[in-house]
Amino acid sequence: MAQGRKTGGRQKGTPNKPNPLKERVRAQSTAYFEPNITIDDAEIATLLHASIGDMVSRFDLDMAMMEPKDRAAIQERLLRYHTPQMQSVSAEVSLSGDVTTTIEERLAKLAAQPDT
Repeated sequence: MAQGRKTGGRQKGTPNKPNPLKERVRAQSTAYFEPNITIDDAEIATLLHASIGDMVSRFDLDMAMMEPKDRAAIQERLLRYHTPQMQSVSAEVSLSGDVTTTIEERLAKLAAQPDT
């Protein structure tokens, strides 16, 4: 029995085995967002608010070709990946003592006490 000590497995600091499929998907995703296309059409340049000769990504081109409502929906979905989500907070309050007195009664009681 191990008695609470590590007796086998990988050594500390050993990296995980590479996953070829995961690396391929990561490379494709990165390439999709990298500016590697030169704008050579005036109409596309106008859509992208850019100039002829500027470099843009495939993502930029795809976004420019979408309808505004679709573009907004995509932007909303992308925000989830880099903007923290708001969490609801609940609070439980417990009262002790006499909770039936009014504020006026409490003020009158405090006013009757001598100053120290």
